[in-house]
Amino acid sequence: MVKSPAEYQRAYRERKAELAKQAGDPTDHIATRPFSDFVADEYPDCIAHYVAEESLACVGIEAPTFDTDTDDHWSPEWDIPNRGSVGRAERMVGAFLDAATELATAINRYKCQEIERAVSTLENKDLTSPAAKKQALAEMARLTRIRSHLEKKERWTFPRYTVTGDF
Repeated sequence: MVKSPAEYQRAYRERKAELAKQAGDPTDHIATRPFSDFVADEYPDCIAHYVAEESLACVGIEAPTFDTDTDDHWSPEWDIPNRGSVGRAERMVGAFLDAATELATAINRYKCQEIERAVSTLENKDLTSPAAKKQALAEMARLTRIRSHLEKKERWTFPRYTVTGDF
């Protein structure tokens, strides 16, 4: 069966993406010192280092160290090159982002369910007196505003840390 132009283009993009993934980060070829040396030489004196350590410590997570230019958790099954400490650091950022996203989703769902429960309780409440009805309607309006606020997305910005593509 003959491929359509769109199928040829899709296959081309897939091949190009696979080659880029196997080639790794273009900055790996120009780096003159390992990331672990950079962290040891320059980052410990940086205020961001202490903030990062303190932020992780306050939730019971030990801050990572980059004593050597190794990546002991790298697996050959991933079809990506072992890039040492910088590869480990990049995967850690991705893992932290994934964990933060999932945790934020769980917290959001919990709060939305609790709001729904509170609204349901208010709807089933005896609202025969005008004062009780007014108070219940005000509370339902407040809960609706909170739910609307929770439906919005957060956006955080931080420096780009990966380089992909042809440069």
